[in-house]
Amino acid sequence: MLHIYTSYNCVSCKKAMKWFEAHGLLYQEENFFTQDLTEDNVLHMLKYTQEGFIDIVSERSKVYIRHQAKIGEMKTSELVEFIIENPSVLKRPIIVDDIVGKVIVGYNEYEYQDLI
Repeated sequence: MLHIYTSYNCVSCKKAMKWFEAHGLLYQEENFFTQDLTEDNVLHMLKYTQEGFIDIVSERSKVYIRHQAKIGEMKTSELVEFIIENPSVLKRPIIVDDIVGKVIVGYNEYEYQDLI
């Protein structure tokens, strides 16, 4: 099952879901602003990343920029809690495919082809 972590009014998220629907891919949307983000959600996003938090956290986020010095010193559990409290720091969409064992961040049709 594909999990797509999204936010409201995210154009890239909407394009990704539309692409999946056009290609007959079933997915479960997890909107991290309308649903409470949990530790399990964050760990699920991280499960197949190559660079860990760097892959899913937007360094352009205002929240990231404000807390950048602290973020570099945080332990994994503190980073997870920081993301739960500040979901706007996440890149979007974040697509997790447990069958293929892959995470895709952002809208990327080329990478989506691997999921078909």
